Amino acid sequence: MILAHTKIYKNFQTSIPKEVRETFGVNKDTVVEWGIDEQGNPKVNFRKKVSVDDIIGLIKTEPTNSVELKKELYK
Repeated sequence: MILAHTKIYKNFQTSIPKEVRETFGVNKDTVVEWGIDEQGNPKVNFRKKVSVDDIIGLIKTEPTNSVELKKELYK
């Protein structure tokens, strides 16, 4: 099913049609991944760009005591 079409401009630039942007939630924080599937057909995937804010809080840490850590090294 074809939703829209685009033109290739100078330096091979193109735009993502409005219908596709709205359907897949494409915005300025979207990364477009281009590929080729097993049958040799082009494949396009959209994913959110990972930011520092997305990463903060993923790893749980416990409070540490540097003096106690140093003591542990010399046991």
